Amino acid sequence: MIKVKIWKKDFRARLPEKATPSSIGYDLFSLEETVIPPKEFRLVRTGLVIQTQFPYALFIFPRSSLFQKKNLIMPNSAGIIDFDYCGKEDEVKIPLLNLGEKEVIIKAYEKIAQAVFLRIIFPEIEEIQEPLQEISRGGFGSSGGYQKDEPFST
Repeated sequence: MIKVKIWKKDFRARLPEKATPSSIGYDLFSLEETVIPPKEFRLVRTGLVIQTQFPYALFIFPRSSLFQKKNLIMPNSAGIIDFDYCGKEDEVKIPLLNLGEKEVIIKAYEKIAQAVFLRIIFPEIEEIQEPLQEISRGGFGSSGGYQKDEPFST
């Protein structure tokens, strides 16, 4: 069993919790009340410094209700916490952007994000001198109508 070391940088911090035994993510809680004005961005404190052990890295994802209930998004979509981001000033903070027309209040100890631990690898990078295939398939939504004359081969 892998262990994740967590230091409460602030004694008020709440440790991550799983809502149910089958939950993949651990809920992260705000440390203190934070007001986010309309169209503005804030880093919401968790009060935690989290160290994972290789090969499991920590990824921070928004809660599914964050936008629906509060018009908030994480502008970076997902946060990546590196293995060495665990010094005394390396507190995990959740970036939130208010897309709404009204200020949003995040209360102390409110669930604001999910911590997910994913196994990672470090592949060897190989530079090549030619494209991998002659036909480009496009991008940014092109696969919905993409048709290729011949099957893909490697």
